[in-house]
Amino acid sequence: MTKKAFSIYRIIAVIIVTIIVSISINYGNWYLPVISIMASWLFLYTLRRKVKEVIADERDYIIAGKASGLAMKIYISFSVIIGVILYSTGKENEILFNIATTLLYSACFLMIFYAVLFKIYERKDENA
Repeated sequence: MTKKAFSIYRIIAVIIVTIIVSISINYGNWYLPVISIMASWLFLYTLRRKVKEVIADERDYIIAGKASGLAMKIYISFSVIIGVILYSTGKENEILFNIATTLLYSACFLMIFYAVLFKIYERKDENA
């Protein structure tokens, strides 16, 4: 299988999963999107193994690492700033307070998750 054919299958899988998820949200169904995401992941995983060309090289992984690091820093910065503003101004408004709490906890979770993964990868790099 070629890289171009794999890309086409990947786009088709994304379109199908998007349709299934949007229809399931309208009907209040939660298990169908989970099943469709898992099935598409398995389908794309098996197709990826059949691709003979190089899909990604070291340069792609370096760029992806830089992009994900910057995206994480931007998300954490904005969610903390907006969360603190909403937290301080929305103590009487329950909806704003809940949004602020969600933003602040998600930023904390992301920072802790990053620190744990960093330590895991640091150990793997030392052992190699």
